[in-house]
Amino acid sequence: MPRSISRTERPQQRRTQPQPPSPDVTGPVIPVPELDASGPQPASQPPRRQRTPHSRQRTPPRLSDTAGPDPGAPLERVRLTIGTILAPHGVRGEFKVRLQTDDPAHLLTIKRLYLGDETTPRTVLEARLHAGNALMRLQGISTPETVERFRGTPLRIRGSDARPLAAGEYFLYQIIGLEVFDESGNRLGRVTDLMETGANNVLVVAPDDGGADILLPSHPDVVIAMDPAAGRVVVRPLTYYGE
Repeated sequence: MPRSISRTERPQQRRTQPQPPSPDVTGPVIPVPELDASGPQPASQPPRRQRTPHSRQRTPPRLSDTAGPDPGAPLERVRLTIGTILAPHGVRGEFKVRLQTDDPAHLLTIKRLYLGDETTPRTVLEARLHAGNALMRLQGISTPETVERFRGTPLRIRGSDARPLAAGEYFLYQIIGLEVFDESGNRLGRVTDLMETGANNVLVVAPDDGGADILLPSHPDVVIAMDPAAGRVVVRPLTYYGE
């Protein structure tokens, strides 16, 4: 069982899996032309409807309901989100990044990033940590106006550029969807989500009988073995007093 489940290079505020892998890029980085801030702008959005007191509260989707690569996909073909562009910083095209990685220092070693859904990586011109976020400059972006066009755009890296995982660590996309069995070989359900708590992460398992979710702390006493390659995890369900 893993000592921990790595949150490295997670997508967005609500945990989602990385986007489907785009074609691998090899060789030197292809130059990207400067973006003209006066170019085509996104279409205006229709006005939002005001929420009424009786409107239903939307709940975030489970990780199993979001797009992501196959758990067995090679790391070099997987794109992992490490942050989101927040706003311009200064006048040279530098921008603030909301980090979505549990290893910010490793980000400073990355030499190229994918901007949104682009399939060609951009060279990282500058990167530094600042006040819990990161400040970066990317090839092809040199004005605050251009940065504004990309506000909210995710920044991604190749999985092979991520910090190497320690023994027993896994990326989220490798865990979601695993079949769950107890020590006797009985199938309990499937991992559909993960909850972050102050102590251990908690696996959310949807049982086969359609009942209430089974919550299993990611702890060696509970999660006995995890094998993404085989698509399964073996657990020892918690036993509560009186059961």
